Order: sequence, then structure tokens, then C-alpha cells
Amino acid sequence: MQNFFSLFQESNRFAPTNQQVLQYKKTVKTLQNAQNKTLELYVISKRWIRQWKQYMQYDEIQYLNQSQQKPGPINSDLKSNEVFLFNYPNNHLYNQKIVKLDPEDYVLVESDLMDMWKQEFGFDLIINRQITFNEKSQPISNINLKRQEIYFKIQNSIRGIIQVDERCQIKQWIQLINSALKKEYQLNFENIRLWKHKHYAADQAIRQLEQYNNKFNGQILDECLSVGQYVADLIIIDIQQNGKWQYEQLDLKISCRDEFTYLFNKAYKGCGRFYCDRNYCHDNPIFAEYQFEKASLQEFLIESFKENSIDWTEVCWNSDQELKPIQKITKDFKKQINELSKQPNSFGASFIQDFNGSYESICNNNLRLNIEMVNEINKFIDYKTLKDWINNLYKLKNKSPLKLRSVFIIFHFNCFDQIITEQYSNELFDFVFQLDKESKNTLSKYLTQLPNQQFNNIVETLIKNLATFVYKQSSQFIQLLQKEDIKYLRDQLELLQIFQQSNEKLRRINSDKFIMKEVTKLYPQKGDLMEYRQFVSFINQQYENYYFTFCQYSWIIPIEFKQQILTLDSRINQRNQGDFFLQQIGLAPSIQLLIDRNDIVNNALEQLSKPGLNLKSKLLIVFKGEEGIDQGGLTREFFSLLTQKLFDIQFTMFVTRNNNTVLWFNKYHLEMPIKFELIGMLLGLALYNQVLLDISFPQLVFKKLMNEEVLFEDLKELDLETYKSLMYLSEYDKDDIEKVFALNFSITEYDIWGQAQNIDLIQNGSQIVVTQKNKYEYIKACTDYYLNKSIEKEFQFFYKGFWKVVDGYGIKLLKGSELQTMILGQKHIDMIELEQSTKYEGYDKNSDYIQTFWAFIHSLDEQQKKRFLFFCTGSDRVPVGGLKSLKFVIQKYGEETEQLPSAHTCFNVFQLPEYDSVEKMIVKLQIAFENSEGFGLI
Repeated sequence: MQNFFSLFQESNRFAPTNQQVLQYKKTVKTLQNAQNKTLELYVISKRWIRQWKQYMQYDEIQYLNQSQQKPGPINSDLKSNEVFLFNYPNNHLYNQKIVKLDPEDYVLVESDLMDMWKQEFGFDLIINRQITFNEKSQPISNINLKRQEIYFKIQNSIRGIIQVDERCQIKQWIQLINSALKKEYQLNFENIRLWKHKHYAADQAIRQLEQYNNKFNGQILDECLSVGQYVADLIIIDIQQNGKWQYEQLDLKISCRDEFTYLFNKAYKGCGRFYCDRNYCHDNPIFAEYQFEKASLQEFLIESFKENSIDWTEVCWNSDQELKPIQKITKDFKKQINELSKQPNSFGASFIQDFNGSYESICNNNLRLNIEMVNEINKFIDYKTLKDWINNLYKLKNKSPLKLRSVFIIFHFNCFDQIITEQYSNELFDFVFQLDKESKNTLSKYLTQLPNQQFNNIVETLIKNLATFVYKQSSQFIQLLQKEDIKYLRDQLELLQIFQQSNEKLRRINSDKFIMKEVTKLYPQKGDLMEYRQFVSFINQQYENYYFTFCQYSWIIPIEFKQQILTLDSRINQRNQGDFFLQQIGLAPSIQLLIDRNDIVNNALEQLSKPGLNLKSKLLIVFKGEEGIDQGGLTREFFSLLTQKLFDIQFTMFVTRNNNTVLWFNKYHLEMPIKFELIGMLLGLALYNQVLLDISFPQLVFKKLMNEEVLFEDLKELDLETYKSLMYLSEYDKDDIEKVFALNFSITEYDIWGQAQNIDLIQNGSQIVVTQKNKYEYIKACTDYYLNKSIEKEFQFFYKGFWKVVDGYGIKLLKGSELQTMILGQKHIDMIELEQSTKYEGYDKNSDYIQTFWAFIHSLDEQQKKRFLFFCTGSDRVPVGGLKSLKFVIQKYGEETEQLPSAHTCFNVFQLPEYDSVEKMIVKLQIAFENSEGFGLI
């Protein structure tokens, strides 16, 4: 009880009564209740908030052994380095040079709190916004200001960027620009108005203005609309002086003729690019397939103009000529590539092996690069040259298939690993990060053709670079990831993820190579708690508390750390299910099962099926007629007895496969289907109670539980003979397949009584012969039947039972293979790990007696080692992290005695007497281990 009260006393140290903290809590509560409201709020840097909380000793994730450092001015890290064309008047709402903000970058506060902070800490940037909340109290307004390109002419033409809120009325914006122009350029004019071209992109709009003496096919913006209600590459500012405007509307006939001429030239001659992805352009390979003659093209476009069916947003506006792709080495090779790097499409279409000149040959995902040319480039390319190429290729973020291919080419150059280590600014990383899911998947397919050595080098460099970054961050005074730090992490991880996905398609390196142990060190203390909090905040979009989580990239997290997060998630779920006071005094919610050893299956099924039972609580076992408090040992025994019964093949629920090495669901069982649900619950309970089960399930069971796609290769683990037969059929390439194999789309099975059952794999399958043409369809149908359809009903009950128990966020981090390890344990028994991590009570680990003991243990075979583990721990399975994670203790248990060794299985304590001879010790150990089940266990 004393510990319980001290818990609250310690927590008070994190809750100062400072007026700022009280006002902050009030603000948070106000925003949580701001349903369907619009409020005037201030934007505060989340990093600054974190510094403030640490300074105030308010944030529970900080550590009291750190001194408090006063934060600097508010929002100093939200300043943008963008260069704007002119400044709005001082203190105006839109005059704030802020970076592009994501919801994760800021926190909203009220004016009272902002005023309080301004007085004590000062400010670099004040961002005041009207924020609208939805019915769930979530902000729906866009904090970002819109960056807009504009053009105006005083003496010379001026073109640049300004910013404005998208909700601002055009009328208000005009007044603001009016004031800014007069102040910045000392202009005298009566008024201004804003134009956009009806169709043309920015360059074409200006070209038309110059060609037709300040006349163009423009459209004056409606002053009553908001900025967000129009779309334009360029806004043209029109100035009125002495009653005269600078620009006028072009005559309709001239503008139509100009538009038609422009469109016809693009469609007939092309835009000059090697590849164009816009419509109505001859250099678009899809449009070129129509093969219009000149007259038919004119007729097609005239009809389109008459029907007003031209989609001008899809028209090609390109005016730059592109170099042709390089496919052979020339004397000016280096100079040509330097020029080529300025044109991503042409660069991406270069260096193709066996290029035949067609667009299709370049865009084929299976194409290979000309390695001779790549090697020639590697002779002269250096870091600076490659950096220049990357800046040229990716400074514009527009996407195309050939630009995506250019990334694949860049990866072939040996000095790319130096690009990876460059801190922060990297155009290629930015480009890859912004790719959509489909493009990233395509790039991962390309990478299956990257040479193995280069693939490995890039992966190793990325992992090493990330590990170095995390190590440096963890050694900081306080872990305050800045916006550029988070971006850097994400960029590196997004690129590494593409390599990881490529490795899943073509396994070239062990997947363990992508795991980074340093992930656990980002926070020097309570790393699992910190990572869990970030993960939960990310999933729930609670951006006030969210900064970054590695859980978005779960494949990089070590399984031991995932288990810590899963355990933490389980405990928090249990806490949410019960009374907090009871938990603190050791009465946390639990499931207590009263089990009759003679009827264990029905007992378990009946009690676990009770309505309203909290299956997420800790499991406690009481055996009828037996004394003892369950401190873990009885629970392990319960699981052991229940699995022995349920998975006994005489019970008919499971059958053995693959020479009796694995268990599989029995389609022809004689039990109630709900018992499969009990087995699913059993696996879930074992996972959350950290009990390892002795079940010979193949990995594909766990893949199916985690909703992963099961593949033909998974059949190998279940039925090697069937796998080999189907593989032989797949590789058979002669035309006599019908005679040699004599197969149709059906299979024969035998039920529990030995009766043959003919199963059609597809409708009327027995009538459809397997041929060379449809054999892959047959293999796919067989795989689907064996792994899915044949056990669909049984597996659905099993799946339902598992997910009835398992819930929360931690489980989402696991792959099927990792779930298998957490439930069944690791396969390899490494007794050296156990010896190195063992603690001793009453013995010296370097004594001859203990050294002889370990020599005997190491001499045991695999089965005997399992018996030793079972004797000491109540389980013969190796937990996640190996035997070094057991916290094993050898305790002295008397001298010169005839008593056998014993064990506290709940605490992994092995009680070893000090016998008067080595021979006697070995004999006693052998007797104990051979009778380990139910013998000498406490």
C-alpha cells in the first residue's frame, strides 16, 4: 500500500501549480470541446511546446535528473527561408513567413496563454488564425498559406511568389496587394485588378501578352470569390494609371485561332520532348497511336472546338526541346550526360540494353541497363557530379514513368552511398518521398534488377546512416526532434522501405538486415513507453502529442522491442478494463479459471465462453482440489495440458503433414466447430500472458492470422511432395502434358473413414483437362484450395477466437513470422546464451563445480536440453530474444545431500545442491530431467 501512495506523491512532481500550466490545461480542454465552432487561435511550434513542458517539469515523458533549460523565442523554428516578391504591411495576418506546416508541426492555443508566453519568452513569429472545428472537435481549416506565382510589369517584367490565405476574398487580397505595391515600389496608381489566362500555363500566358501587345485571352478574377475558388499557374496583376489599364481582352476570333493553331501544332508535331504524358500531344505515345493524318487531325480538332470538349487542363504546354536518350558511348559521352541530366525523361530512357527505338521497349519493367555504359560512367563520376545531376533531375517534382526510371539509373552509380550520408537537403529523397504508392511499388520492381552488390551497399549505408543519426539524437540533452530532423528520418526510411519491399519480391538478403537495433535507443529511458505513446498518437491523429514513430516502418523494429510494445499495450488494455485503485494494490483485473484436470477441454471452453468476460485481463489458474497461488507456473501448466489434449491427432481436430513435422486443420473432424474458436482464443491468451506453446503449426497459419497473402511457396512447408509435384508441372515445357500428367481441375481426398472424395477446383473441374496453356491456373487453384478453401470453415472459427482476445495497437506491428515466434518461441536452443546471462546465489560462476555443471548441460542433445528448460522454467520453448532474456538464476540448495535438484518455475530459479562428487551431481540431474514433468517443480 505504501508503494501505491508513493506513486501519487511522485506523480505530483510532474504537476506544478504554475499559472502557465493551468492556462495550458484550460486551453486544451476548450479545444477538446470545440465542436462545430470557429475560434481565433494562435499557432505554436510543437517543438517549442515540448521545450516549455520540459522547462516547467510538466511533461511526464521527461526525466527529472535533467536540468531545465529555458526555451527560446516562440516559433523560431517555423520560419521559412522562401524569398517572396514583396512584403505585406507589417503585422498583417498574411505577412508571416512560415514553413509549409503539417498538423504534426503545431499546437493551437488561445490568446490569454499566448500573451502570457510572449511576455516571458518573446517571439520570432506570431501566427493568428481562424480555425474551424468539426463535430468531433478536430480542426478542419488549412493552417498553411497558399504560395502563388504572380506577374506584373512596372518598367520591366517582374515574376515571383507571394502568399495568401485560401479563404481570403479576392477583394481583400487586391487591397492588400495594392498597399504592398505602393509601399515596396513607391508606385502611384488608381487601382489594380487580377487576371488569369483562361487556358494557358504561365509561360504561354506571358508569351501571348508579349505577342499581342498586352492583350491576351484572359479572365478577370471575380472579387466576390475567395482565393481558394480559382486555379491558376500564374496570376497577372493589372495596374491602372491615369484611368488606363495595362492589359485588355484579346479579340475572340484571334484567341480562338491562336488556341487552335497552338493545339494543332502540339498534336501534329509534338512538344519536343522524348516522352510527354499530356493529351493532344504527338510526343505522347498513347495519343500518337491514333496515327492521325494532317487532314483528319484538323477535322478532329475542329469538331472538338465546336463541341467545346477540349480539356485544357490536360493539354501539353511544354515549350522546351529535349535531347534524345543516349544508348551508346560517344566521344562527348560525359558532356552529353551532363546536359541529359537537365531532362529527366530523356535521362530515364537512356542506357537501355538492346534498345530497339520503341517507347514500349523503354517502359518495359523487365528491361535491363547496358552495364558497359554504367561502368563507363562509374569511371569518371564523383560525388559532386552526381549531386549536380540529382539537383537537375529532381528540382521539379513533376512525375512521369521515365523520371521514375531515372531514379533506378542513379542507384547504379558507385558514389551514390555518399549522397545518402549527406545531411538533410536532398532533391532525390524529396522526390521519392512524394511518390504515390503505385509509383513506389513500381520502383521496388525496378530494383529487383539492381546488381546485388550495389543493392547491398545502398541498404547497408542507409541502415548505418540511420543508426548514426539515432545514436546522436539519443545523446542529446533532451530528445527534441526538429522539423528537419523528422523529415530527414522519413526521407531515409521511405527510400529504405522501397528497398525492403523489393527484397520481399526477390529475396537477396536476409530480412533481418533491415532491422535496426538502434531504434530502441532513440529515447535513453522508457523507450518502449515513448515509442508506444507516439504510435498511439499517430494512429489516433492526436497531433498535439505526436512527433515521430518508427512504428510506421515496423519492419525496421527488432522483435524484442515489438514484444515490449505489445506487452505495454496489453497492460494498458487491462488497466482500461478495471479499477485503477485495485490495480495499484495488486488486484488488477484477471480471469480466474477453475480447471478439472480430468475434463480440461470442456472446463476451459465453458468458462472462456461466458458472456462479458474480459479476455484481455491476466489469466489465473486454479486446479480443482489443489492448493497454490498461480504466479505463472500453473498458467504454463494449464496451457501445456490443454494443447496436449487439443492437438492430439486422436482428438481429430488436426492432422499431421509433411512427414509428421507440422499440424494442419482437419477438414473431416468430428468435433464441434466452436472448439476451433477455443484454440484461437488459446493462442491469443498465450500471446498476452507471455506463455510459449508447444504446437507444430507451420508459419502460414500465422500469416493467415495476420491477413498476409499466402503464396505457392507456403505450400512447401505444409506438403513438400505436393509442392514438388506442382513445381515439376510448372517447369514442364513439352506439348504432351495431357498424356504425361493426365490431370483435370479436380483432386481426390480421403475422409476420416478412408472414403475417397472428389473435389472440383473450379466449376465442372473434373471435365476440364490441364494443358500447357492453363497449367498455371491449375497450380493457382490447387494452392488456393490446399491453403485456404479446404479449411475455410475451421479457420474462420480459429481466426474469430484469436481476434476475440487480441486487440490494440501493438499487434499491428507484427508480421506472421514474428507472431509465430512470440507464440511458439524461437527454434534454436543456445545454452551458451543462458550460461552467459545466468545469475548465482551461493555459488561462484567461475568455480569448478559450476563449470562442470555447464559442461554437462552443453553435452546434452536437443531433446535433453528441452527437458532441462522445462524442468527449470515450466516450458521447453525459447522466448523472443533468446535464452539470454530469461533472467535465469542458479541457487545453492544444500550440501552433501541425497535430495534431487528442484526449481521455482515461476521465477526461473534452478535450485542445485552442492553434491560431494561430480558423478553424483550428474546422476541426480539425469533423474530430475527424465522425470521433469510434474516432478520437483515449485
